[in-house]
Amino acid sequence: MMSDPILSTLSKLVSLYDGVAEPEGDNQMMVLLTANIAKQLHLSEEVTLSTKADVPGSVFVTYHSELLSRFSHIMGNRGSVSAIAINYLGYLKTTGFEKQLLQTLKPQNGLIRFLEAKPETTRYLWCHVAYTAEADEKRVGMVSFIINELTQVTPVEIGDALFWESDRLVVEHPEAISEKSVEEISSLIERTSAQLVQSDLKNWQAKLARAKARDEDRLKTYYDTIAVEIHNRIQSRQLSGEDKERELARMEATNKELERKLADLEERYSLNVEASLYSVMVIHLPTVHIQCELVRKKTKRIVTAVWNPFTKVIEPLRCERSGVPVYEFYLDDTNAQIIAATAWNQKS
Repeated sequence: MMSDPILSTLSKLVSLYDGVAEPEGDNQMMVLLTANIAKQLHLSEEVTLSTKADVPGSVFVTYHSELLSRFSHIMGNRGSVSAIAINYLGYLKTTGFEKQLLQTLKPQNGLIRFLEAKPETTRYLWCHVAYTAEADEKRVGMVSFIINELTQVTPVEIGDALFWESDRLVVEHPEAISEKSVEEISSLIERTSAQLVQSDLKNWQAKLARAKARDEDRLKTYYDTIAVEIHNRIQSRQLSGEDKERELARMEATNKELERKLADLEERYSLNVEASLYSVMVIHLPTVHIQCELVRKKTKRIVTAVWNPFTKVIEPLRCERSGVPVYEFYLDDTNAQIIAATAWNQKS
């Protein structure tokens, strides 16, 4: 993965437009573009991008580059859903999961019982969310993550399932997301993308906060000095009547001017982010569905866990209060609802 955040973002964008991006050091990347995309970006089909200005034969890119604005423009015209199936050449076993299940999924105040395991196709949604962030400068970026549509766990890993293109199969009539789960999936996409975008922008937010604190300190020091001078003038000259009222009015005006300039700083350093779902690929993956029973006192409930042959692990379940993936969890007394430790400890 590219360590440079600008080139890392561009690498993701290039791959979504059927291009190829290969890193050439920490600050340089070789890119092959399709003729159509190269034309829209005003680039040659083979180009080297660099975040250093002194690299010969390369296109210099920064957050202020026109290149990022062009990418932002064509991203706004894209919004597609596609689907592929993955061919698994190995044998999907249906035995030997009982021990693995008990070692992996652990109710802290109840029991889990293995019922059966059978091969099934699980749909995963590979989501790409594009965002534009603006404060003292403008940046564009993209975050990608995968949702298990059955368990609604996100983000999940699917291993090397997409590694071999020869194993990809065309899905002639992909079933759409059921109406029942559209709202839940949309909520998952919004929440997950918000978390990942915030993580992407964490360093920039910290930089903005430092700059804001520095400028606030300077302003407060300056206007505090003026206020002290006014106060000292009143005391030293023993002002009264209209003269004192005039100085007090100056002090009030000084305080109001400070408030106005602090409000200007708040606006200048506030980070505004807009994000939209760019594309979704529905991946039909051969998996094993493990039926298991959760038991809490007299309450019993059947849930499905998923074993992914490409990662060789049982995927986590989902906390039904906070939505986070969990392997260790609590069960409530009413309907054996799965609850993460953090959500359980916060219950009223």
